[in-house]
Amino acid sequence: SGMFDGSGIAGFAPPSRKDPKSQFPPLPPLFISLANVTGQDNAKQDRPVPRPVFSFMSAEDSAELQLGGFDKKSVKGPMHHVDSVSRYAYVVPVTSITLGKEPILDFKSGLGKQAKEIPAVLDSGTSCICLPDNDIGGVLTSSPWQLFNDAWKGKTKASMTITVDGRIPVEIGPEIWVPAMQNVHGCLMKGCPNDKIIIGDWLFQSWLVQFDLGPTAHEMAPRIGLAEKNDEYRVGQKYHLHTHHKGVTKVAMQRERVTKKYDTPEMPGYGGTKSSVPDVELSIVHDLYYTLPVMVGNPPQRFDVVFDTGSSFFGLVTAPADSATVQDALIKMGKNKKIKLSKQLRREVDEAEAVRRRLDASDNGPMRERETTGPGPGMVGVGVIGLVWGVLVIGGVCAVQVVRKRHRKGAGDWF
Repeated sequence: SGMFDGSGIAGFAPPSRKDPKSQFPPLPPLFISLANVTGQDNAKQDRPVPRPVFSFMSAEDSAELQLGGFDKKSVKGPMHHVDSVSRYAYVVPVTSITLGKEPILDFKSGLGKQAKEIPAVLDSGTSCICLPDNDIGGVLTSSPWQLFNDAWKGKTKASMTITVDGRIPVEIGPEIWVPAMQNVHGCLMKGCPNDKIIIGDWLFQSWLVQFDLGPTAHEMAPRIGLAEKNDEYRVGQKYHLHTHHKGVTKVAMQRERVTKKYDTPEMPGYGGTKSSVPDVELSIVHDLYYTLPVMVGNPPQRFDVVFDTGSSFFGLVTAPADSATVQDALIKMGKNKKIKLSKQLRREVDEAEAVRRRLDASDNGPMRERETTGPGPGMVGVGVIGLVWGVLVIGGVCAVQVVRKRHRKGAGDWF
């Protein structure tokens, strides 16, 4: 699998395995670092956040990650909470979707309460929304994707309302969903994994979503909070990587346009069944994504990674391991006596140095002293002799063939 034109991907979904030596719940790798969960970072801006919680909201050209909770000034009204349906992803039970007064989820009559719930994945890596193009095993009367596709052009002034857990009406205004439907190719998707709804950027532009990973320490599902966004709040101001506000660390993010589409890499050790762990691709279709600025390495280098709540994978785009760039960096690292190398890294440095020695040895012949890389006089002479012999041989073969034809056909049959 590939990744992105950017610097990598930062998955913030809960990983499926917990480190037995860790005192912390199974947290996304980058969250542990950005939130300074261990408390080991001593830089001024790296104070630990109080709880394993983060919140996310977006705007037309920017987004904001809030670590440790949420800024109350960024929302209006109360925070509504619901437990995730899955332990390994952020999945809420959706009981209704309407476009104006037009129902998009049309449940069959006579079903029980639990049967009238469709799991919906909250995925920041999805540009718009994904709706199943079937009746979801006979639960619905018709395809939600088809109903929405048939209705939206006549409802461009209506709000879209997604009801979560039968009690939380999440309203998405036409100023959010209509421009996306008109301008984004493939905005309304129907290839939903395991027939789950995937709610993307429309939700995060309208509501702040809080993700509480605390329950995962007790092998419970994450807890999700939903609060309506304050229209007066400026999302994603130009913070210097981290800004603190009453115990909450804010990270400004940018919205970037995609030039290539890739799938989220398969995550090593990602457990669970297909039904409990939705296989959510980073569903970017000719559109946009959010980049999170992180500093990696010593000395620190800035990487703008794609923020994704649909996976727990963290990876950076780098040069190939066998490239000259990486080999030179390893050799340089091995010469630095101040750096303490792990056994694995020491082996890689030794291998890079051995390769360099072999290359140097192979270049120690007479050719090494020459200033040009073209063929020498001896090689040119050999080439000319070979060409002459080739012409003579080919000419001889042709002459033999002509003589044979003449003997067969007679002197008058040359042409």
